[in-house]
Amino acid sequence: MRSGIALGALLLLAVGCGVDRGSGKTTSTAVAVAGVVEEPSRETFALGTAVSANGAVPQQATGETFIRGGEVFLSVDVQSASTEQTIEVRWIDPSGRVLHRDARRAPGGARYVPFSSGATAQWPVGPHRAVVLIDGRTVSEKLFAVI
Repeated sequence: MRSGIALGALLLLAVGCGVDRGSGKTTSTAVAVAGVVEEPSRETFALGTAVSANGAVPQQATGETFIRGGEVFLSVDVQSASTEQTIEVRWIDPSGRVLHRDARRAPGGARYVPFSSGATAQWPVGPHRAVVLIDGRTVSEKLFAVI
C-alpha cells in the first residue's frame, strides 16, 4: 500500500514538473494522470503535452517548446460557437511542409475539440506552426518549437 501511495505522489509531481526554456513558460514533459482535476487552459487555441478527457489542454501542460518524439496536442475552445463548425489543423515544419493534417466537425454544444500532431520522432528540430482553419478560413497560427 505504501508503494502505491508513493507512486501516486511521484506521478502527481511529474505532471506538475517542467522545464523553463528561457521563454518564461514552463513546458511539462508528462501526460495527465487519470483522476487528477486540472484547470483547462484559458487560451482559445492551446498547445500542450496532454489533453484531458473533455478535450482541453490542461493549464499545467501548456507550452511552446516540445521534445521531439512525443505528441503535441492542440485544443480548440468552441464553447462560444453558435453553429456546427469544421475545424482543421495543419502541423507545418520549418520549411513550410505540412507534416500532419486533421479535420473534424465540432457539433453545437461542444466545449473543446482536441487535435494531435501524432508522433514527432521524424520531425525536424526547429520552429513549427499549427495552423487552425474553421470552415476553410485560417483563424489562428500557433508557433512552437521542437527540440
